[in-house]
Amino acid sequence: MLNKLAELLPQIAVSTTDALGLSADWVEAVAFAWIAQRTLDGLPGNLPEVTGAHGPRLLGAIYPA
Repeated sequence: MLNKLAELLPQIAVSTTDALGLSADWVEAVAFAWIAQRTLDGLPGNLPEVTGAHGPRLLGAIYPA
């Protein structure tokens, strides 16, 4: 897939997150941790122009035990 993307987008450098020091095995965990931190901080976790939402939204909820 990376080779095809690089072929279709020759003006853009295509690489994995490994090149940035983040193992591809950790990407999903880091994404969920980022969403959790944004929720704890009361900050939106979306970009409406990307997601199509009608505005910024908290992603997730915190329920005390």
